[in-house]
Amino acid sequence: MSNTRTGQIRSERMTTVTHISANGMSERRVHAGQAMNVLVVADHLGYPGGVVHGVTSYFLNVLPALARAGVNLTVCFLRDPHPAADELREHGIDPIFLSSARINPLVTFQIADMARRGGCGILHAMGIKATLMARLATYMIPARTILHLHDLVEPNPAVGQLHRIVARPSDTAVCVSRAIVPIAVRRYNVPPNRVHVVHNGIILERFQRVSDAARAGMRESMGIKAGGPVMLVAGRMHPIKGHRAMLQMMPAIVRRCPDVVLLVAGDGPERRACEELVRELRLERNVKFLGQRRDIPELLQACDIVVVPSESEGFCLAAVEAFAVGRPVVAFNCGGVGDVIEHGATGLLVPAGNRDAFVDASASLLLDPAKRSSYGQNARIAAMRFSLGRHVEQLLAVYTGAVASVGSGPAVVA
Repeated sequence: MSNTRTGQIRSERMTTVTHISANGMSERRVHAGQAMNVLVVADHLGYPGGVVHGVTSYFLNVLPALARAGVNLTVCFLRDPHPAADELREHGIDPIFLSSARINPLVTFQIADMARRGGCGILHAMGIKATLMARLATYMIPARTILHLHDLVEPNPAVGQLHRIVARPSDTAVCVSRAIVPIAVRRYNVPPNRVHVVHNGIILERFQRVSDAARAGMRESMGIKAGGPVMLVAGRMHPIKGHRAMLQMMPAIVRRCPDVVLLVAGDGPERRACEELVRELRLERNVKFLGQRRDIPELLQACDIVVVPSESEGFCLAAVEAFAVGRPVVAFNCGGVGDVIEHGATGLLVPAGNRDAFVDASASLLLDPAKRSSYGQNARIAAMRFSLGRHVEQLLAVYTGAVASVGSGPAVVA
């Protein structure tokens, strides 16, 4: 079990207070003497083979921050162990991996037992299966469920019907963007007044402390001209992320910017097909596959713009990371991307699927240093809205509200 738990007091007794941290930002913490015991249950920490993705980064950043804020965590993943767990253990969080089959209703009893032994009054669940199991568990224990929806993937009809059957008026939903709110209401049957939009946050300092000198060093290490135009696409190489579409747009971008280099940071099932496509299009000089990287802040310094060719995005963490180092973003306007990027201020949004518009937007920014600089300055300011401290503060407020009486009203932007 997680060794962050220190007591058995139910979360109904929790209160929070706001402190001012050393950097002047407010931090909400559990009041001394009160316990907030939370069971975090999710489908998985990462993909097989040690592959990480956005939710992996989310757990590695947010769980330690919640523990530092005074939350007593028990953390459980339904699938197999993942190497990223070692990083959580360094912060005193020892996650439990159930290695469960995809369909195993007995998991509900395991979740209920963990929550009971941990004195957890809140089950903070992420993933289609984990949210269903958590909801079922609350029929065995006195706890409230928070469903945390990170993407636009909807449960299939059968699972969706189960969610509607087991839903309770006290359930709460956290959506990472406004685009996900209708899914929480219609597919997960969460009352609209119990839905909160809480944008993801990152450790801004990790990106801001990278010196400008890193730009030249990174470019030199990759054999890129000091003044040549560079784009970066970062993330798991999955079909929905649009890597192939990006590569198919590259010849048109190269015609307008012959020296452009596209850095592809990440790995996944699409990599082999993308490498073959680069060879077919004879783009070897213009595309570099970097694999899975842990130096994204430095790579962002080395690039001029970040591109997000995704077909669907629940949020857009890549854009937030780009903003933190003052890089503008070009993206298809889908899902929650518009919650992050302000068109014509921090980047350019183009209609979803409109590749010609995407090419024009990318090339126009690459060829206009003044506009890139202006957007970059705005981006640094915009990044402050997505700090990890703010995100954790909003989560703590949701925890507090989750055990309050059921009220009425519209969805809440936390």
